[in-house]
Amino acid sequence: MSKSKIALAAVGGVSAVAVLAMCAVLWLAFSAKTVAIEGDMDEGTEGLDSVVGAARQLSSGKVYPGPESVKAIKSDIDRLDDWRAGAMRFASRGDRVFEKTTPPAFKSFIVRDAKRLSSLAGAVAGALVKPDFDFGPFKPYISEGKMPEEARLAELQRRWDDISGFAETLSANGVSELVSVAFRDSAADAEKDKDKGRNDARQNRNRRGAKQAESKPSFKTLSHSYVVVFRARPNALVKVVNAIASGERFIVVDSLSFGRGKDALLVALGGEDKGGANAQQQQSSRRRRRSRGDDMPPKVDQAAAAAAAMKDGIVTDPSLDEPLDVTLAFTVHDFNSLVEEEKGASK
Repeated sequence: MSKSKIALAAVGGVSAVAVLAMCAVLWLAFSAKTVAIEGDMDEGTEGLDSVVGAARQLSSGKVYPGPESVKAIKSDIDRLDDWRAGAMRFASRGDRVFEKTTPPAFKSFIVRDAKRLSSLAGAVAGALVKPDFDFGPFKPYISEGKMPEEARLAELQRRWDDISGFAETLSANGVSELVSVAFRDSAADAEKDKDKGRNDARQNRNRRGAKQAESKPSFKTLSHSYVVVFRARPNALVKVVNAIASGERFIVVDSLSFGRGKDALLVALGGEDKGGANAQQQQSSRRRRRSRGDDMPPKVDQAAAAAAAMKDGIVTDPSLDEPLDVTLAFTVHDFNSLVEEEKGASK
């Protein structure tokens, strides 16, 4: 090979290497520019487009991320804290605190207070309860001579206060009779009666971990649940429910049911009261009429009774109906606000 060919081959090789090097530099520059603009998902790097888009979104949002917005957010946080504190004060305005007592002293107190509650106004010979009313779970301490357990004194004090206060509410709102009162194990019993969907939603919220822990309230409540049966006319029942809703004590109605032993309108029109004693009397009277050979169909007697009732224009007077039989389950919550105040004062 001549020297000229060797020189040309060397120049060509150097030129090829230079071209390859230039292509590599251009490719690296293009890749770097692409990463800078669009970002790199593998490396987790944000590009200019994503940063500019996020900035544009923040700039066009309702709250601009500036010093004034930070001040406004802090002000809203303070207002929320004030509202929460006010709501807590309002909810706990009916909290109770009780002095420590002894079993004999508590027994003597509830015996005296039971006599006072037995004299509250009602429709049972002028009283709210019958003479043999046993005050449910407190019967062993009032009429059976048993002594309250010292370990349960604090709970029994609160429960007696709840029951006596509720009896006073019934009497003040025109309830005819307090039939019975019973304890419920806890407020959790009311949750068991709710539908499965709400239970599932609560379980899902519990799975949120740290966020759920942060949202838990910083206070603990004392909750006691009861089931009370009483007899009241409709206007008295409405007054009782309104008194519970507007009273100082934080009371939640878990369930409410009511009904009558007989239908006064059906009885007045000559029909049968299948749920009461009148149905048995009417059926027995029909059997006696058939046994005597009375061929008159009962429907004719019913029609005659209905016609006689309609002649005067008044079939039945609702104000003279028997009171409703009401079963009310409720839970009384205490937020321990007075207990915390006492602890702070003692410190």
